[in-house]
Amino acid sequence: MSKANRQTDPLLDELRHWGGPDEMSAFEAVMWLAEVDPRLRSTIVSIMVFDSTPDWARLQAEFRWLVAAVRRFRQKVVVPARIGNPTWVEDPDFDFDYHLRRQQLPAPGSERQMFDAAALIAMAPFDRARPPWEATLLEGLDGGRAALVLKMHHAATDGLGIVQLLQRIFHKDREALPRPAPAVPRARRAASARRLGLKTLRSRLAALPATAVGTAGALGRKASALLKYPEDVQQTLDYLASARRMLGIKPVPGSGLFKRRSLSWRLDGIELPLADFKAASKAAEASINDLFLAGLIGGFRRYHERLGVSPRPMPIGFPISLRTEADAMGGNKFAGSQYAAPMAERDPIARIRHIQQFVRDTRAEPALDVMIRMMPVVTRLPIGVVTKLTADFTTAQDAQISNVPGIPHPVYFAGARVVQYWPYAPVPGCGMMIAMLSHDGRCCIGINSDRAAVTEPELLLECFREGLDEVLALGRVATAPDRHHQPPPAAPAAPKTRSKSRSQTTRAESR
Repeated sequence: MSKANRQTDPLLDELRHWGGPDEMSAFEAVMWLAEVDPRLRSTIVSIMVFDSTPDWARLQAEFRWLVAAVRRFRQKVVVPARIGNPTWVEDPDFDFDYHLRRQQLPAPGSERQMFDAAALIAMAPFDRARPPWEATLLEGLDGGRAALVLKMHHAATDGLGIVQLLQRIFHKDREALPRPAPAVPRARRAASARRLGLKTLRSRLAALPATAVGTAGALGRKASALLKYPEDVQQTLDYLASARRMLGIKPVPGSGLFKRRSLSWRLDGIELPLADFKAASKAAEASINDLFLAGLIGGFRRYHERLGVSPRPMPIGFPISLRTEADAMGGNKFAGSQYAAPMAERDPIARIRHIQQFVRDTRAEPALDVMIRMMPVVTRLPIGVVTKLTADFTTAQDAQISNVPGIPHPVYFAGARVVQYWPYAPVPGCGMMIAMLSHDGRCCIGINSDRAAVTEPELLLECFREGLDEVLALGRVATAPDRHHQPPPAAPAAPKTRSKSRSQTTRAESR
């Protein structure tokens, strides 16, 4: 494809900017630098299950186009010496065959085997001398199916950024042929940490006069505005008060059931119809995310009761997106929140209302972005301090929960239809990370749990299914023809207590 054609192709122009600037934001830099502690690895994994096994040559052609179109896939990370954030630079030694792989699942090719194989891929650390992504085709899945495991570093993108990318590279037609790969500029010698640091220093020194003038002018305008518009003073005071609240939030104590941590992950999945979520959302006058959280919290209550532990408020973190239409695709732009989940609350509607109030209050905070604003300061701290601050924040949470809108229509890749899309975010010190992504009428819930924190994974899955079914039943009751004459729902079954010996046996069998 000629240079002129590349410049006028709107898709290529869009993808050329995927991932944002080459220099990481301070928030992304912390994720990259904190990985000196292996517990804080920030690896995102997506599992796309196909209805058939794609032709390998065709899949290779699709990825060659992707690598040529999206420069972030050809870039590795260099940390400048002494100054500046980690920066994405072209890898002159890029090896396509290293990043795209294939693997045969042993018979019978069950879903459990797929999840276990993907977990091993996810846990392996990236080679930091190469671009931090890998794609592995898992062949031999039962029913003639296959799965693609796409592994990326969180510093490159968040879950929404991956969906934005896949929406543009997947096809709407099974017979669509791979696009011809655009020309790629020849990579020059990679910048060293020293050269990159000097370049950053020179650019910042050169910008100092303009920055100083701009800052002085801004301060002058601000002082004038404060005299003219006293409400600006109040806005500043409101932000400072909000920042004090946001930074002063202390999570409730974690559950004793989830207190242990390790380096081992377990992947699980639950699939539910999107239509059921929409019906329940309408009946409960709540968002799908409200229902999702309320259902999981109900599942956590059941898990504790069946293991003989009284439920109490549980520390949960979930992201609040700060993206706007003007933001580049890829990258990261979200704020974290700390939620004392009402695990003991048995009424699903009461849990939903509690979540709604918390989200309203949090979104109304002027300083919702205060942690992001503080990150430039954090990146200048000694790396040991950075890792401790990060670990202290994440390990205090029993779970992190996320919900990402996916692709609403059928899509194909290399001639195979994507029938499931399982999302897995990292567990950087927390007990588990649970993410839901809607795909073509399905809600795929990916559960990434620390094996030391969740000792009864099969039981937890069972409890999650019951908790989610409880909130989805709100939609079924509301749409029943005789809903005004329905008998009250049956009382929940008495909690089951498992003995220690049974717990150990179940844990061994589940692994």
